[in-house]
Amino acid sequence: MTGGSVWVARIEAALERIAAVCLMAVMLIVFSDVGARYLFSKPVSWSYELIGMYLMPTLFYFALSSTLAAHHHVAVDLLRPRMPRWLIQATELLGSAAAGTVFAAIAWLFARSGVEKFASGAVVMGDVQWPSWIPDAIVALGSGTIVLRLIGRAIGHGVSLVTGRDPVENDVRPGLDS
Repeated sequence: MTGGSVWVARIEAALERIAAVCLMAVMLIVFSDVGARYLFSKPVSWSYELIGMYLMPTLFYFALSSTLAAHHHVAVDLLRPRMPRWLIQATELLGSAAAGTVFAAIAWLFARSGVEKFASGAVVMGDVQWPSWIPDAIVALGSGTIVLRLIGRAIGHGVSLVTGRDPVENDVRPGLDS
């Protein structure tokens, strides 16, 4: 594992822990809301906004890169077993580069939007005035992290394509994969 890959893995591990905390928070808030709604006829008025605006995007975007690194993403391998090794490396290189480009655009657009919203003090009105830049920052950070992972994968598969050896960037996270 290269030095840059170790840093990406550390960022992914930290974001994955945050996503796990958000998952627990979602479960506790929903449980509390249901209990308050049916036992006391007093639902938690801010639960829907908090979960929808902050917690769910965090769950998705903060777990995305580590999911790819651990090879737990959805993959359809109909043709791959019949493909020559060089073609596998070439398609992985192209796929990682294409996905990296898309996620880089997402990260850029959401970072720019988040900065604009932060500067203007924009909020979402409701029972609570939620800062609207935070969801954009969540998406930008999660997308930026997967861009780093995809760049590493593209480079690794490119090196493998040229040298004929296994990918340099093998997506193994220390202590988490066997």
